[in-house]
Amino acid sequence: MRIKHSNKTSLQEMQQRVKREKIAHKENDVLAESYRLKNKFSHIWCYPSRKRVEDTLIGHLKRINGEKVLDYGCGRGELSRYLLDQGANVHGIDITSMYIKEAKDHCNLGGYDTDKFRFYVMDAHEMDFPNNFFDLVVGLGILHHLELNVALLEIHRVLKPGGRVLLQEPLADNLLLKLFRRLTPSARTKDEKPLTGYDINLLKESEYWISDLRFCGLLEAPIAMITSIIAPKFPDNVLLRASDWVERKLQRAEILYSWNQYVLINMIKRS
Repeated sequence: MRIKHSNKTSLQEMQQRVKREKIAHKENDVLAESYRLKNKFSHIWCYPSRKRVEDTLIGHLKRINGEKVLDYGCGRGELSRYLLDQGANVHGIDITSMYIKEAKDHCNLGGYDTDKFRFYVMDAHEMDFPNNFFDLVVGLGILHHLELNVALLEIHRVLKPGGRVLLQEPLADNLLLKLFRRLTPSARTKDEKPLTGYDINLLKESEYWISDLRFCGLLEAPIAMITSIIAPKFPDNVLLRASDWVERKLQRAEILYSWNQYVLINMIKRS
């Protein structure tokens, strides 16, 4: 794991980054715009390797009854409600007060026990939780909006020894996905940085964590974008099945990791 920046300039830069992220989400609602654009390519939600990664994530979330869970970047609270359904005690954080209000409102309207959930406007770089507080930290597409090393050290601090972190994050190097990101600036923030191969290697080699990383979308994500256009009613199609067969072999060979669409970071804090 890289070392947390401590000089004044780096701290100021990080604070400015957080400020820009708040504006992008509160004033421009980039989260909604991102979903709007992705929904034009419906097959990207359900290609085979992505379903396997999501099954892995859900498998871990089925075993959290009674656990104290941090919904890391909770947005409008969709994941929080799922965690509550599994019996967790949920604390959700986000930098945007608009999202926090909506998350609270949805949980109240859903009839969930108010003793089971708490939501906070909070910067993930500097969380207001004690050390060794959570059994689980889970987030979907949050880490790449943050200063990676600082955020990971904070997650490590608030997790109990033996606690787990589950983070699904986009990756940087797939050429078609790079082009898509470049053509859709309204669906992302200025400072977000999908994880690189260098970042992945740091996670795999870190002495702070026991890591299990799962990948999806090396070939299937670009193919899914194409089949969404040419055969939108057929998400289970021969092109995706064929690309999945090839992708499985490439994943086993442990090459081109950062060319995937997503990585599921599954790490346990070393005791």
